[in-house]
Amino acid sequence: MKLCVPRRGLWALFAFLLVVFCLGGPQAQEEEKTYSISLTKTAGVEKEIYTVEDRKVLTEEYTVQEGEWVWQILRERGLLEQRNLSEILAVLKKLNKSLGNLSLIHPGEKIIIPLKIAPVTGASIPSAPVQPIKTSLADLKDVDLENYTVRPGDTLSRVVRGRYDIPADYLYGEYLEMVKKLNPTIGDVDVIHPGQKIRLPIYSPEIVRKPIVAAKPQVPKEKKSDKQDLQEDQGKKAFGDDLGIIFAEMGEDWVQTGEHFIPLKSGGQIDLKAASFPILNLRDGLRVIVDVNNKLPETMATLIESSWGNYRVLHLLKDDDLRSAVDKILRVCDYKRLYKGSEPLELGGDILLSITGDWIITVSETGTEERPSFVVINLKEGPAPDTPRMIKAYLETLGVKLIDYPPDMNPKSQPIDEVETLEGGGDTVSLVRTLLDLTGQSYSNKVDIPVYQRNRADFKLAIKADFFLNIQGKDAIIDLTGLAPEVISLLDEHQFLVLSLAGEKDPLTMVSKTLGFIGVQSQDGPHSFMAADRSDSRNVKLTVSGIIFSDTHGNTIFATPLNLPNEIASFLSTRAYRILPLSSS
Repeated sequence: MKLCVPRRGLWALFAFLLVVFCLGGPQAQEEEKTYSISLTKTAGVEKEIYTVEDRKVLTEEYTVQEGEWVWQILRERGLLEQRNLSEILAVLKKLNKSLGNLSLIHPGEKIIIPLKIAPVTGASIPSAPVQPIKTSLADLKDVDLENYTVRPGDTLSRVVRGRYDIPADYLYGEYLEMVKKLNPTIGDVDVIHPGQKIRLPIYSPEIVRKPIVAAKPQVPKEKKSDKQDLQEDQGKKAFGDDLGIIFAEMGEDWVQTGEHFIPLKSGGQIDLKAASFPILNLRDGLRVIVDVNNKLPETMATLIESSWGNYRVLHLLKDDDLRSAVDKILRVCDYKRLYKGSEPLELGGDILLSITGDWIITVSETGTEERPSFVVINLKEGPAPDTPRMIKAYLETLGVKLIDYPPDMNPKSQPIDEVETLEGGGDTVSLVRTLLDLTGQSYSNKVDIPVYQRNRADFKLAIKADFFLNIQGKDAIIDLTGLAPEVISLLDEHQFLVLSLAGEKDPLTMVSKTLGFIGVQSQDGPHSFMAADRSDSRNVKLTVSGIIFSDTHGNTIFATPLNLPNEIASFLSTRAYRILPLSSS
C-alpha cells in the first residue's frame, strides 16, 4: 500500500525533524514527553479523522447544551457500552486539551468526541479485555439501600463516588438511572437540594457478575477485601473533586482524569492514573502530584522529583481531610506569601478593608483580570452563608479573589443593580434643607426676622435668616452666610437659638452639628460592617466614613462624603441603609 502524505504534512514532518536535529535528539531535550496529534481532512466527509499516537480516530465536533454533561453525551452515542471505554476517555482528553475535568463542561463549549478508534495500519491490535456483564439493580433482589440527606455543596455523583468504589461507566451508564427510579422526586440527577433525602442502592462487587468461562475456577473477588477495604481508597477520592474545584477557582489547572506519563532521565517512564494521582499544574510551571491514597512508593516519588525540577510529590495521609489536604498542597506550591490563621489582609484607601480567611495567598505582585494579586479561601462549616456577591465583585476590582467552599447552592447571578441614592447633599444650603426635610423639621428659608423694635415703631432691627425654624417652642436660626458676632450676641439676648455653619468645609461636621441642633440622635463614624453573618475569622470587615441617623419614617440614613462604588452602595442597601452622598460628584 502506498501512503500518500499531503504537502502540508511533509512541511510539518520536515519542521519536526529540523527541531529534533537542532536540539540534539530526544535525550538532549529537557521537556516532558507529550502525545502528538495530527489532523487529516477527508474530502466530502463532515466528520474529522485525527491521528492520535498510533491510532486513527473518527470524531465529531459537538457544542454542549444547557444541562448536559460528558457522560450523558457519551452514553447517547453508545460509547459507554463499548469495551474500550478507558481508551475512549484517554483519547477524549487528548483531543480536548481544555477538558481538565470531565465533570465540568459549560453550555456553548465545543468538544471533539471520539466515535471510533482503530490502529494505524501495521500497528498491533491489543486484544480487548473481558469485561463484566453488568446487571440492572432493578433485576436484583435483596439489594441493600441506605438513606442519605443532601448537604450544601453536594452533587449526586460526588456523593456516590465518595461512598462506593463504583466504576465510572457503571455509575453514569446505569447506577444514576436506578437512583432516579428509586427517587421519583429527582427529575435531573444534576439537581439536588440541601436537606433532600435520597435512597441509594449500596454498591458492592457482587452487583457485577462475571461471565461463565470454561476454565479453572477463579478465586472469588471477596477474598481480596471486604466492603470497608473497597471504600478505603474512595475515602480520599471523596474530596478529589472538591480540591479540583477550589484550585480551578484559583485559576490553576487540576487534572484528575486520564493517565500521566512521566519519562525518567535514567530511562523508562512512570504511568500514573489521574484518579489516584491528580496533578496540579500551576501557572509558574510547577507541577504537584497529589498522592491521595498515599500509595506511591517514596522511591518513585524521588525518581520523579530528581528527573524533573518542576515536579513535587505530596502524599496525603489516612487522617487527612479536605482542610488539611488544602493546607498541605498550598504549602508546597511556592506562592509568594501564605497568610494563615488570624493574620488579616489589610487594604487601605477611602474604604478600609480587613480580610480574614482560612488561607490568604499572595499569587502575584501585580494583579490582572485573569490573575488576581490575592486569593482568599474559606472552607465553610455547616450552613454558613456565602460572602455577599457584591462584596466579592468589589474585591475583584481590587485584585482579590474570594472563594467560599462549598459554594451557595442557589447563587444569584443577576447583575448588581444601580442603587438609588438621596439627593441634596452637594452644597451647604441643599444639605441643610435635605436634613430638615428628612427629619420632618418645619422651617422657612431666606426670611426677614424682626429681632428688636421700639414701641413707637420708629426703630427696629431685622435680619435675613438662611433658615428660620422652631425647636421645642423656641425660635431658631441656622446661619450659613456669617452673621456678625454682635448680632449673634443680640439674638442670644432675645432667646433665639443660633447655629452658625458659615465657613464650615467638612460635610460630616455640618451634618453632625445640624442634627444635634434640631435634637436628632446620630452616630458619628467611621463605621465598620461585617460582610457576612459568620465568624470574624472568615470574613471581610469594611470601614466607611459617615454618619448614621433615622428619618421621620424610620428609615436608616447613611450620610457619607465618599463616592461609594456601586457594589458597596448595593451592599449597604441590603442592610436597609439609604445613602445620602455629601458631595456633588
